[in-house]
Amino acid sequence: MTTKEIIAAFEKGSRANRADKCRYGNLIKISSPGEVIMTGDLHGNEKNFAKLVKYADLGNNPNRHLILHEILHCSQNQSADQCHSYQLLAQAAQLKSEFPHQVHILMGNHAMAQVTNDEILKGGQPMVRALNYAISLTFNENRALVTQALDDFIMSFPIAARSENRIWMSHSLPSMRHVEYFKTSDIFEKRLILEDIKSNPALRALTWDRSHSEKCLDELGSMWEVDYFIGGHQPQAEGCCCNHQRMIILASDHPHGCFLPFNLQNNYQPDELFSLIRPLASIE
Repeated sequence: MTTKEIIAAFEKGSRANRADKCRYGNLIKISSPGEVIMTGDLHGNEKNFAKLVKYADLGNNPNRHLILHEILHCSQNQSADQCHSYQLLAQAAQLKSEFPHQVHILMGNHAMAQVTNDEILKGGQPMVRALNYAISLTFNENRALVTQALDDFIMSFPIAARSENRIWMSHSLPSMRHVEYFKTSDIFEKRLILEDIKSNPALRALTWDRSHSEKCLDELGSMWEVDYFIGGHQPQAEGCCCNHQRMIILASDHPHGCFLPFNLQNNYQPDELFSLIRPLASIE
């Protein structure tokens, strides 16, 4: 993409994020009838993204929703010092602007780190520096304009989604020691500002925490009135796992990556929901 094209993609994506008919504050609420396709972290994997777009076939399925998150920062860096995953984020922005009420891109910790310019490592590589360097080399004197458009797009992301049949979707979940934040936080209602990305404890818990006990999931389920949780954040060599029969963790950024399509009209049992997980390799 040219400088003009990539800035336009991010700007259109930002507007579409804020105008999403399913958005209530920072929460996406998805009602039946229809389907949801939940993904794991993508981390720059353009091949798996293309497979998800093909499977979703959104133009022919107007009641189908595709939920994406953690698109930036390649799992396998494209060179020792460059990361061009901003290209995949621009593709996601274009898809969002084309299907503004069907594509939902959720906040993740890598996206937050990119906005704040706080370094984050993946596979031992400094990913923020690598992405910034790639943008600098590609766009030269226009790098600041591209970076600003990218940051604005990230700042427009909602932070979680829930379906009418009581399934919660977010990049991660708060651990037990941080559940208390959500009893008083307004993070789901307010418009995000940079200070939230830097230091809001509820937002950081929702995108950075790991290790979710059964008690933690029970409390969150009661608080948010949901039965099951689907997220990513925690690497999964086989593409997925199930935690305490209530939390499914997906990875979509490697050859064994997975996704989870489910119907909004159904009330699922844990084994039924887990059985719906599909490998991305199954998509031709």
